[in-house]
Amino acid sequence: MKLWRVDFLLHTIMRVLILCTISLTYGQSKEQTSLSQKQLDNITQHYTLSNVDSLSLSQRLYHVSSFLKGAKLSQQDSLVYKGLRQKTWLLSKSKQFDSAIIYSHELYDLARQNKDTFFITNALTKLGFYNKKNSELAESFKYYNEGFKISKISKDSINMGRSLLQMANIQASLGDYSGSKTTAVDGVVYLEKTTDLRNLGGLYHIISVAHIEQKKYEEAFRYNDLALSLGKDSLSAKRIGIKNILVFRNTKANILAKQGKYQKALTILKELVSDPVVQNDRWEYARVIDNLGYIQWLEDEKNENSEQLLLNAKKIREEINDIQGLIASNIHLTKYYFKNDKIKASEYAEGAYQNAKGHRTLTSILEALDFVFKFKENTNEEAKVYSRIHKELEEANQNNREIYAVTRYENDKLANKILVLDAQKAQQESETARQRSQKIMYLLGTVILALSGGFVFYLLQQRYKREKIREVYDAETRISKKLHDELANDVYNVMVQIQNEQNSPDVLDKLEEIYNTTRDISREHNSFTTGENYAAELTNMLSGYSSNETKIIIKDIEDVNWESVDPEKKIIVHRTLQELMINMKKHSEAGLVAVTFKKTLKNVGITYADNGIGVSENEIIHSNGLRNAENRIKTIGGSFIFDSEKGKGFRARISFPN
Repeated sequence: MKLWRVDFLLHTIMRVLILCTISLTYGQSKEQTSLSQKQLDNITQHYTLSNVDSLSLSQRLYHVSSFLKGAKLSQQDSLVYKGLRQKTWLLSKSKQFDSAIIYSHELYDLARQNKDTFFITNALTKLGFYNKKNSELAESFKYYNEGFKISKISKDSINMGRSLLQMANIQASLGDYSGSKTTAVDGVVYLEKTTDLRNLGGLYHIISVAHIEQKKYEEAFRYNDLALSLGKDSLSAKRIGIKNILVFRNTKANILAKQGKYQKALTILKELVSDPVVQNDRWEYARVIDNLGYIQWLEDEKNENSEQLLLNAKKIREEINDIQGLIASNIHLTKYYFKNDKIKASEYAEGAYQNAKGHRTLTSILEALDFVFKFKENTNEEAKVYSRIHKELEEANQNNREIYAVTRYENDKLANKILVLDAQKAQQESETARQRSQKIMYLLGTVILALSGGFVFYLLQQRYKREKIREVYDAETRISKKLHDELANDVYNVMVQIQNEQNSPDVLDKLEEIYNTTRDISREHNSFTTGENYAAELTNMLSGYSSNETKIIIKDIEDVNWESVDPEKKIIVHRTLQELMINMKKHSEAGLVAVTFKKTLKNVGITYADNGIGVSENEIIHSNGLRNAENRIKTIGGSFIFDSEKGKGFRARISFPN
């Protein structure tokens, strides 16, 4: 049973128990459907007390529960709404997120019953928020998307933008930076002409963060500047939130550091350290001194301040239980000690891994494991976790894309309908004037355009035909040769066997072998996209060779900016890796395969390694598949280097300019 199903079952049981308790404790006869003014005053007093900050959270929860009980007896939905909103808020403050989710569902059910879009949206926002706090990001994304759709119906552009901001943040948390960017850009459309500067700034910020993760630093800088420019005066800065402005400035320092502009980055961070708002906020102060220590180390590994700053940040984060911050601190300390103190580096890497596991931060688990692999000799268990988490992330991101894709399609369809109506109206208004003043010019232009267009079309059509004829010929030749070499002889031999040995079990085995060969040929020649989903398709192709006997690990594929790679190079990379995976499946008997991607300043590097039986130098020389792979890479100016011995696995290093 999947985790979300268990959680759903627990939530349902808790809801039933709470409702039964309310019914048993406060059940009244049907005649008692209203309260006297004195009773209403009494329950209102409970609500007032639930807002008193000097009371403990448990006392405030007691008062709001008493108010909610009375509100339900009064049968006044406005009071029930009020009580449910207050109770979910107090449960959230006390970190009882499961209970907050249950009462948010109750709020949603009541709002749906009354067809009240305001409270439906409010309940969906709460469900998104509390599920996110509970680390149930997929559930959270679903509820925010539903809230967006309701806001779309009620034409509430501010709530639409806010929902999309939360969805973009979730996608970024799951490592889907392309999806996050797309969602956030959609959100900007709804908020850029409103006064909601706080959430507009948040959208610009998450777009900037997505560009940082994709190593598009100029674009990251541009959107960071857009976020900062919103706070051009004290009133605007107050609307955005002073702490949010500080986060934007901290991000600006990180972008500058990524570009190697360390002095400019350090200037910003030193200003932030001295800011009274930062000094009075331990969460923000820890973030700033952690970045300050890390960037000082990047500029000068021998400086005397970095170690203490990094350790101080970690200590503060431990004291305030900032788990996400602790992951960042442990990663920075791992990098700091990596060269000179492997034992400490290993301890901090393990700390980051344990923090990420405890908080179920999937992308951080993978980041921490990348360092754990460098220190531990036996990483079989970690490799299994890495593979499982990677697959879980892929599934979550795919589900989120599908959820929002449907919503986006509905929006586009509505927008297109409006555009068509506007275009028709404009065309009708201008038709008479256009016919009167441009008839002759239009006719002449049409003739010239038709002649020119026809000539160009003819040339392009002829060239296209020649190219397609050649492509078809090459494909037919290749597939024909494959069918002849791999299937014709097998089919003939089976025919002979059937004639001579009609009851031989070998015949069925041979037929199955022919079927598998046919399937492999089909898969080898499948088409694939070279567009924005290229990385996902390449991942799916590689993962498709995983089985119970063979585990496939794919690392750092998102580090490569595939959008900047030529389509022809993408095709060759896909076919080359496919050739390696086919060879592995047929010959290597490997239990573990790792494909690692690395982007340098001028090249893209790919390393393939397996723990199979390996091949001899003579077998490599006579391998048509490997020769084909090498020739493909050479056509794009790259290199393809093999390294293998019998019994020692197979390794290949691919590099090509980009």
